[in-house]
Amino acid sequence: MRRHFLTLALLLAAGAAPAQETMPAAGPDAPPRPDVSPRPADPGISSAEQCEAEIRTDPATAREKAALWYRLGGGVEARLCEASALEAMGADATAAQMLTAVAQNPNRAMDMNLRATTYEDAARLWLRVGRPDLAREALLSANRLTEPGADRWIDLARAQAGEEDWTSARASLDKALALEPGDATALALRAATLRHLGDGDAALAEARRALAITPDLPEALFEEGAALATAGDRDAAAEAWMRLIETHPESDLAGPARRNLQMLTEAAPAPTPPPPAPRDPRPRPAPPRPG
Repeated sequence: MRRHFLTLALLLAAGAAPAQETMPAAGPDAPPRPDVSPRPADPGISSAEQCEAEIRTDPATAREKAALWYRLGGGVEARLCEASALEAMGADATAAQMLTAVAQNPNRAMDMNLRATTYEDAARLWLRVGRPDLAREALLSANRLTEPGADRWIDLARAQAGEEDWTSARASLDKALALEPGDATALALRAATLRHLGDGDAALAEARRALAITPDLPEALFEEGAALATAGDRDAAAEAWMRLIETHPESDLAGPARRNLQMLTEAAPAPTPPPPAPRDPRPRPAPPRPG
């Protein structure tokens, strides 16, 4: 997640300091009064830089300190810090919920740009945890706030594809590519939408355009293999998927590529047996009769 709290400026207008309770002046010979004013707890984090450093050291402790910082008035900055700590801990769904709530709260002191990018961050986490519906809602909310760039259109296409709305996904990718014509990821994703829409030739062409820009791009290699397999070119499809597995063995697409290779192997026709040896056309002499 992009931690936008690191670049926040003038997040909140400085509020007026709370009024201090006044006490009658003590006489000249009165003993000094003890200081009984409550001392606020120290959260240990009071800035974006401290939060980032704490997350690198110990995300769980950073989360606890960020929560205390929020209770002590840290506001949006503290909530974004806590969400980043949650993500670092692997709690992506909880972080996504928190970011969505921050972006949706109309009382937050956030300008439209920050609110929109907070929706974007929430959407990426929703996609990661398999909730394309919530990702789509977040991104459409961001679109109502600011003009989307290519990255946001690509993320929206991912969400729409996750809901199998391939027509809308293609439209979103067309908009992304109108802004960034050389975006290899957008081209590879558009290859996927074209394949699902039944245009295998166009899908293969888009995948290869993406590979010409970014060789070994996992999405493009996967789609090249898928388009070739759909066209019946098993050997070329297997080559594309093997290249994906070899160059990006930890990619999210390496597993599906392995399964596709297995299916190709299982579906391949059995080897043709060698033809039988030809029979000798020459007549064989009859065996001699016993005398």
